[in-house]
Amino acid sequence: MQVTLDHVTHTYQPGSPFQATAIQDVSLTIHQGEFLALIGHTGSGKSTLAQHINGLLKPTSGKVLLDGKDIHEKGFNKKEVRQKVGLVFQYPEHQLFEETVAKDIAFGPKNLGLGDVEIAERVQEALRKVGLDQPGMAEKSPFELSGGQMRRVAMAGVLAMRPEILVLDEPAAGLDPQSREDMLQLISGLHKQGATVVMISHSMDDVARFATRAVVMVHGSIAMEGTPEEIFRHAEELEGMGLDVPSVCKLGIRLREMGIDCPADIFREEQAEKALLALWKGGKAHGAQ
Repeated sequence: MQVTLDHVTHTYQPGSPFQATAIQDVSLTIHQGEFLALIGHTGSGKSTLAQHINGLLKPTSGKVLLDGKDIHEKGFNKKEVRQKVGLVFQYPEHQLFEETVAKDIAFGPKNLGLGDVEIAERVQEALRKVGLDQPGMAEKSPFELSGGQMRRVAMAGVLAMRPEILVLDEPAAGLDPQSREDMLQLISGLHKQGATVVMISHSMDDVARFATRAVVMVHGSIAMEGTPEEIFRHAEELEGMGLDVPSVCKLGIRLREMGIDCPADIFREEQAEKALLALWKGGKAHGAQ
């Protein structure tokens, strides 16, 4: 399954004094099975773009296509989009409202009109996927849980819909370091199990670790797209856009400024370890001559 944005523009409050165009003539295809990162400065249009992927927003102009079909065309079943494309907002735990974890997770499947047996199966399946299938967890109040657990419950509510595409807006924002890593590993695991992932992130280190493709947005338009390797070769351009680069890229830039022959296409920690080990061994060999 794939979603295509075809020359999509979105303007908020058109014709009013508060008119503002958030995205402008954006064309993008999200391919099945990829891990796509959306990066850009605050206000660059990332969240607006994300809300078009599952049809929450309708374009001012342009089309959003699900497997080639316009999701806003008359007669198209919007429930199909909401089932297949799950959207997790930033700080989704703020949207929890039911008295128990199970009831909160069951809310989406219940609205699909599913039977009690299937809803119960989906709740348990979602709890297992997010690592909260401990005895008694389903009957707890979500408001008794830690922040990281509450976010997992919110994620489970989306997973209970069994989406094929998962759209995540800063999924690790505000979490403590361990909860943050747990959340990222959860998302990575879902991707490895076959889910298509679209993740908005300000962390270039996370993009470098997990994404298979990245899209850079600037002032509502796509400024750059490609693999992380291709994107992070343009470290100076990214910094000129007001964006950060992975810490490993910064290390490589500093080493090259010092006259050390460090490759320019290194952006992951394991790559840096290998390169530095090779430089160290090369230096030792040179010193021994």
